[in-house]
Amino acid sequence: MKKVCKLIAILVMTVMFLSICSVANAEQNGNPVTLKVGLLGKSIKPVGVLVADALGYFEEEGVKVEFETVSSMNDAYLAVSEGKLDVYLFSSTAAATFITQGITTLRVFGGTAAEGSEIMAAKGTPQITGVEDLIGKTIACQMPETGQMVLKNYLIQNGYSIGTPEDNAEITFIYVNDGNTAVEGCVKGEYDYCITNQCLGYYADSLNASLVGSVKQFVDPYPCCRQTCYQKTYEDHFDALVAFETATLRGYQYYLNNEEETLNILEAYAGQDRDFLKAQVYGTETYTPVMRLSLDPDKKACLAFYDAMANLGEITDTVEVNWDTYVVSDVYGTALMNLLEREPDNALWTDLMAYFQEND
Repeated sequence: MKKVCKLIAILVMTVMFLSICSVANAEQNGNPVTLKVGLLGKSIKPVGVLVADALGYFEEEGVKVEFETVSSMNDAYLAVSEGKLDVYLFSSTAAATFITQGITTLRVFGGTAAEGSEIMAAKGTPQITGVEDLIGKTIACQMPETGQMVLKNYLIQNGYSIGTPEDNAEITFIYVNDGNTAVEGCVKGEYDYCITNQCLGYYADSLNASLVGSVKQFVDPYPCCRQTCYQKTYEDHFDALVAFETATLRGYQYYLNNEEETLNILEAYAGQDRDFLKAQVYGTETYTPVMRLSLDPDKKACLAFYDAMANLGEITDTVEVNWDTYVVSDVYGTALMNLLEREPDNALWTDLMAYFQEND
């Protein structure tokens, strides 16, 4: 109880400093603010959002949410940067790319998923136990995938050379179009390993492949999909974003405690095989997902990832960027504080707050 009280005291001081009310008011002229939120296909990574919507949590928190399906990450980030969308729930690389090209209207304010990159190989390949298993090997990956950049940067920082097949490097990387192509290449002997992020490890046996490791073995934590919003939404409708995040945290809690009901919601939304849905968000007897579903901004890890992108030459600043301006954590922190004030004995909120304070 002393720990909880201490956490609440720290939060109250933070809120006073920021001049933010302890309970978010998401209304404008007496009406709920409407947030336009972008979704990509039928991905269930934003499980807290999907559950919150299905259970009416957004309405309960006083914010109206309208979902729009986007055709690509670039289209989504362009729409957010222009205020045509308020929030987008996917990708971490696109935000950095846009910002370093001089787009100043994006704010990364929360998370969707993290550490989602699996390493697969042909069936029977031994498990990866360390970097020594990667020496002399060729690894297939996809250009925008977070994990391949994280792993490359880790290898460089630890003194290993990386490159393309023509570079005579210690570890070779080659880009492919998608995860299925990467796995097929491993099975055919074209590549030694491949990095995927679509929970393809669940299908390893049927693909004649093996799940042999993860990028998380080398770097933990690191970001995957982030929540990004329009700058004016952050500045003018901060309380609506807090209400959105509060409802989403409630949806996240429901997902943790209500497996069958959550799977019903996800099955109705995505139309995917129920066992595969379970594998992605809970795991099965034969498959444990690497992906961590989390709403935390993971600000330290996010900033470290943007440094890694710059180190690899994946982004080049055309303007001087102060990343603290663009990666903001007060929306999530305020939402979590609101829930702690409502339920000070809730162990989940206490645990999430402890993680937030350590990683902000």
